[in-house]
Amino acid sequence: MRIVIVGNGPAAVAAAETIRDLDGGCGIVMVSQESVPFYSPCPLAEYVEASVPRAHLFLRPESFYRDLGIETRFGLAATAVDSAARKLTLGSGAAATQLEYDRLLIAAGARAVMPPLPGLADTPGVFALKTLADAEGILARLAQVRRAVVIGSGFIGLEAAQALVRKGVAVTVIEAMGQVLPQMLDAELAALVESRLREHGVDVRTNSAAQAVLGGAAGVAAVKAGGVDIPCELVVCAAGVRPDVAWLAGSGIATAAGVLVDDRMATNLPGIYAAGDIVETNDSLGQRRVIGNWPNAVNGGRIAGLNMMGVERRYRGLDGINVVRIFDLPVSSFGGRDGERSLCRKEGGHMRKLALRNGRIVGGQFYGDVNGTGLYHELMNKGVDVGSFEDELLAPGFGIGRLMPQPPLPLRRAA
Repeated sequence: MRIVIVGNGPAAVAAAETIRDLDGGCGIVMVSQESVPFYSPCPLAEYVEASVPRAHLFLRPESFYRDLGIETRFGLAATAVDSAARKLTLGSGAAATQLEYDRLLIAAGARAVMPPLPGLADTPGVFALKTLADAEGILARLAQVRRAVVIGSGFIGLEAAQALVRKGVAVTVIEAMGQVLPQMLDAELAALVESRLREHGVDVRTNSAAQAVLGGAAGVAAVKAGGVDIPCELVVCAAGVRPDVAWLAGSGIATAAGVLVDDRMATNLPGIYAAGDIVETNDSLGQRRVIGNWPNAVNGGRIAGLNMMGVERRYRGLDGINVVRIFDLPVSSFGGRDGERSLCRKEGGHMRKLALRNGRIVGGQFYGDVNGTGLYHELMNKGVDVGSFEDELLAPGFGIGRLMPQPPLPLRRAA
């Protein structure tokens, strides 16, 4: 049997390791548009700021693929799937080749969104911070950079801003919406984040949509936003990411925002599975979503690998926990913000919020003190009715012990 895996990220590697644990002899071919071995994109900003060395980005030894008997086709883009013939096309035109497969895993991840702004796509000095190549491009240019503009204030954008500030660059963050971290926090907590960014020298401009990148063959000269030209020599476009599904057009594989899969990570076509940031499936509360993060990718890849080998396992659903550090101060969120009411605790410059609906947690946001995020998230996933102890939920020291049955009182002996 020959298994072809498109991707070389956490979902792809988790699937490959799972498959190899179950079958030491089947063929595994891994295809990746990038030319480097498996690495984590999570600390790329730290790599740019020089707090994480390049070698620490890589998560498996150089011998990993050879040791597991994985054939690699790196530096090649998957461009089409012929599900009837069970063939995957690599490249295009006269240089295109095809790979036959018995089972196919699509774990191609997500692409950085590059809005159709004049000058954004073709001016030297514009980067995303999605891949190792992006980070190395930024590093190669830093010697000539005094000022930078970051387009977008999601966690990738804010991590990029912090890294550049720590390299001595004057940074302006522009955000089209009225607050930073608009997908992660409400306005009150976002204002705290914005204040901390300003305290560390970041020029934050909300309600300021990027209109154009100005410059020429020599590189970026400015970004026009809100009718104002912001001078810079570097642009980081952090306008979000999107599942990489365009190349699947015409394949018959069902897609919406991402590749649609069931709880076995199977697509609508036999023998074809998907996992990682490219998938759209139910979250832990039963809502169909795209939630790209490392734990979801690893868990989905493992479930896909098991089912591809005939070991039936069900995926419990995507988890949406976000964590970012704002100049070493942690911020986290999970779930939604649309509860019937909110619990809030402010203490020592920190803020913690939980959203409740029908006596159950439906989301949380934490600024500065993120302890217990995992516990609250689990209470949400399990649908625990917290009504009887909600006054204690955000109290210092709240923990799993509060949910345990109380021991019986000792019996009194008669005098």
